Amino acid sequence: MRVNVWGNLMNELNDLIGFVNGNNTRQKVLSLLSSKGEMEGKRISKTLRVAHPTIERTLEELKQKELITKKDETYSLTDSGVKVEKMIQQI
Repeated sequence: MRVNVWGNLMNELNDLIGFVNGNNTRQKVLSLLSSKGEMEGKRISKTLRVAHPTIERTLEELKQKELITKKDETYSLTDSGVKVEKMIQQI
């Protein structure tokens, strides 16, 4: 039973890594939030020099995958987001 749980967890992480690596903007947002801790969407857009609507869409995608969280107008990585970002750095 433990093997199945561990295998499922690894499959989930691999799927999330593929999701993030499949889009350059997702990679940049995760990396930025990892280094800065938390930021507002407008600041993320300006820092990455990516159009605000694109960043908003990307943030929503990452939020739906539970890689980031939003409090008021500020975004930060979830525990899963931290794990995925660290694993991506090692690739």
